[in-house]
Amino acid sequence: MENNVQNTVPEQGKGTSDKKKKTFVWIGVFAAGFLLLSVAILIVAGVGGGMLSYFMKEVNSQKESIAELTEIIEMYEDAEEEIDVAVINADIQGIGELATVEYMYTDAAKYSQPMEFMGTEIPLDITTKNFVAKWDGTIKAGVDIERVEAEVDKEKKQIIVHIPQAEILSHEIEEESYEVLIEQDGLFNELRIEDIRGFDAETKKLMEEHAIENGILEKALANAKEIIRKLIETGQVEEQDYEVVFIIIEEPAEK
Repeated sequence: MENNVQNTVPEQGKGTSDKKKKTFVWIGVFAAGFLLLSVAILIVAGVGGGMLSYFMKEVNSQKESIAELTEIIEMYEDAEEEIDVAVINADIQGIGELATVEYMYTDAAKYSQPMEFMGTEIPLDITTKNFVAKWDGTIKAGVDIERVEAEVDKEKKQIIVHIPQAEILSHEIEEESYEVLIEQDGLFNELRIEDIRGFDAETKKLMEEHAIENGILEKALANAKEIIRKLIETGQVEEQDYEVVFIIIEEPAEK
């Protein structure tokens, strides 16, 4: 059995420290401009009693403007620091197929069917049709990504991810590997295409049961959780120390 875990961790944005640096830079530029303007006024108009009073009024006015600008920037930063659950869900859905385990195998089996006469089997070699075949196959297991959904609990600082149980997503037989080792028609009992189709369906079912018994679904669910966790625990989620919690969806998908 081979485990094939693919995770793509997109960038979730820049850190809070970068935003604060940008804020201070803009405030500094604004304040420097104000000081240069004030010095220019003093040089041109001279320092008189009336001009000094006018200058002080300008100083107070500019201080109020700086305070208002600072408040606006802080409000913008607070909004930027909110955990956007819509972005998280979009990133999760962007994964596409969440097949996290591949079970590759080689199998061989025998099909045998005696002839029936009036509803009664005649178990004679001469009337029994049979064949033996060998082939390679791949079973993929994972979760239905369309049913995965996240929500944010700000009070508990949790990202809650609702995720379904793992399931078999696909089961493919490599046609080039299919090999018939023995093929024999019975007397008045020839092999038909329906026999082969039924044989293939039955052997696929048995192999899937074998893979499930060996823990393929448990491994697939664990791998899916790890991929989603790594996808979410970046950027603001990591900076704000949010915990990622998984809740299993027990209800089966609607057909």
